[in-house]
Amino acid sequence: MIQVPCSCPKISVIIPVRNGARTLDQCLDAVYRSRRQPHEVIVVDDCSADDSIAVAERFPCRILRLEQNQGAAAAKNRGAETASGDVLFFTDADVLVEEDTLSLVAEGLADSSVAGIVGLLSQQLPHSDFSSQYKNLWMHYTYARLPAYVGVFYTSAAAVRRDVFLQAGGFDENYRGSSVTEDTEFGQRLLTAGHRIRAEKRLTVKHLKHYSFRDLLRTDFLRSNGLAATVLRNRFAHRTQRCFTSVPWYCLLGLPIAYLAVSSGLIALTGKNLSFVAVALACYGILVVLHAPFLDFLRKTRGLCFCGQSCGFLLIDMLVAGVGVMYAVIQFAVGKRY
Repeated sequence: MIQVPCSCPKISVIIPVRNGARTLDQCLDAVYRSRRQPHEVIVVDDCSADDSIAVAERFPCRILRLEQNQGAAAAKNRGAETASGDVLFFTDADVLVEEDTLSLVAEGLADSSVAGIVGLLSQQLPHSDFSSQYKNLWMHYTYARLPAYVGVFYTSAAAVRRDVFLQAGGFDENYRGSSVTEDTEFGQRLLTAGHRIRAEKRLTVKHLKHYSFRDLLRTDFLRSNGLAATVLRNRFAHRTQRCFTSVPWYCLLGLPIAYLAVSSGLIALTGKNLSFVAVALACYGILVVLHAPFLDFLRKTRGLCFCGQSCGFLLIDMLVAGVGVMYAVIQFAVGKRY
């Protein structure tokens, strides 16, 4: 285990933003209402086309302007390079920290063996539609079930000692756009290097992002595609990086079962073979049973009707995630690594 120095940390808050003017003011207002005030707040504008910079200028924060859109990974790295605090706390322009968030970061890093802290999304968000609720609750659930020490670094709410971050080389800038996979890959590198990242379940933040049904499917496609590509690089591109994700094991098992359910159903429709109907129904039943803990969590938090909707959506989501995985395999086979 790698020991890191213990000190009373100065926390630099880093917020990458790309066309986030609609929520950035709420984000910054929440940061400045923290009981433990940050050493500095750095807003990294990734070549926004909206009023993000004008919004940031209303607050006493430092603003870094990128002349070209470089992606979230690069924006976070630029912020880290210019930060002067001992600890880097990353959050997003559509996230509201709680008043005790930075205090919990400082408390966790009082342990000299801990290199970083990662929080999770609150169960509450301002959007009541199914897509937004489902995605937010899935992210909350999958992080809430993680062990005390993890190999993920989810930058909606994550902190790391600056020297550890720089030593690790920061986020992989081959990830472009607003990918979230660079967070997972960075966490895996920290884990491989022997650093301890603590999952602090008391540290919750509120996500303001609104998902349409299309956004939800697109996000899950990109996430599964990125995670699969990361696994393939680790296993087949001469890397020794340890693999750790927040995705439960039963999601991986559910992918082939979902495709078996659909293919059996199609065969039954075209061939009028009742035995394939039974296979399709059995596969769907297995899929629901595999996800029973998550579905029960949804029932308890959002009610039986929402749980029923989620059962219906589950098959569609698994199919989309499977397409993401297959596309990653094809890309890897033709030599594309990201």
